Amino acid sequence: MKRPLALFERRLYQDGKLPVNVMIMACIQGHLSEERIRHALARVQAKHPILRSLVVDEDDRPWFALQASPPPIPLRIMDRSDESSWVNISTDELLDRFDGPRQPLARLLWLRGDADSELVLVCHHVICDGRSLVTLLREILLLCDQPDHDIGSYSVLTSLEDVVPAEILTDRRLQRSMRHKVALLKGLLWLARPLLRRPGATPAYGVYGKVYRNFWILDADASRLLLARCKKEGVSAFAAISVAFMLAFRMIRGVKDDKQFVGSVDLRRHLPGLKADSLFATAGTVALSLGKTKLPEDGLAEAGFWTLARALKADMTQKIQRMGPSACTRLLGLEHLHDVYDRIVAYGLSKQAGRLVTLSYLGRMDIAENYRHFHLRAVCGISGMLEPTPANLLVISSFAGRFDFSLASDEQSLPYAQAVQIKEKAMAMLSVYAAATE
Repeated sequence: MKRPLALFERRLYQDGKLPVNVMIMACIQGHLSEERIRHALARVQAKHPILRSLVVDEDDRPWFALQASPPPIPLRIMDRSDESSWVNISTDELLDRFDGPRQPLARLLWLRGDADSELVLVCHHVICDGRSLVTLLREILLLCDQPDHDIGSYSVLTSLEDVVPAEILTDRRLQRSMRHKVALLKGLLWLARPLLRRPGATPAYGVYGKVYRNFWILDADASRLLLARCKKEGVSAFAAISVAFMLAFRMIRGVKDDKQFVGSVDLRRHLPGLKADSLFATAGTVALSLGKTKLPEDGLAEAGFWTLARALKADMTQKIQRMGPSACTRLLGLEHLHDVYDRIVAYGLSKQAGRLVTLSYLGRMDIAENYRHFHLRAVCGISGMLEPTPANLLVISSFAGRFDFSLASDEQSLPYAQAVQIKEKAMAMLSVYAAATE
């Protein structure tokens, strides 16, 4: 059994030449065994067909090919040296590309200690969005603790046609609109040929500067205050956090417009054929904007901050609601562009990605804290390597009542010193504006 990669998957896979990976880390207190970890990996591989697949070339396109006897998901074991040893080691793992024709597109690193351990799960982005990554970690932890637990299984490789609503696949009006947009896009790509041929227009991965990742946690008390204030103001935590970081980027980098800010969107609500525990790279994005707000030099007043947060939440809600059929037809329309795939890649690489800031909110982690044989102290380090750079990726999640943050970038796109200043400005705003909950 095999299926070709959809065009959005091809863009993520990048012919396997780039480490377009995502990762998540679990901090464990208690007993783990190599036997149970390997058993857990074998069980999740048996459940998810995509983890039993290799990537093969056929008809000048990559295909997922399901294997009757797949190579096992790799497990690497290292002795844990200290509390922070995982940071640099996991960055190396994230920057190590997968060999799709020879190995599954997932691997696990176990930093083994006497009482504390870290499990670092790395997947290629072509098989996992953020929610899928959480699902896979949850299943691995459960099976490490309860090896005989039934996690179910799937028998077929999920394709785009399997998850898009049937009424969209058969809607002639949408099909005509889709063909018109495809023809228009091909015409624009043809007009862009001089740009694509410009010397230096297609930079290689990593030319922007040394990659770094910055992690921090908002403690339980501060997280509780922030959630309480968000509830009082009628906004989501994501809206408040987004406003704080967008304002911080403006203050530190002198940004005059918001065109470089986007927020990740889980498209599962629009893809009814996709099961809650399926592995699939489904994330879409919406533009985030603060409008023409002018900032005084000493920052924004408290009332103004929450006014912006409410406006941003309303704007995001409206954009996400409009995404339904259009998101599906956009994905289907892309399937008519495989013949100009190389031109699409060249056009994407000709643009300077270093200004783009992606804010990804995973919300509260649906992972248990306490198990029979160990305790899950934290789930953190969630981050990804996009192309051609990390492109300023901020990931926000919540576990055990604490907000976790991860900012990935590179020295040319966002110097590390500026990233630290942006973090400090944003977190100071959230602390001040969340404090008055009465």
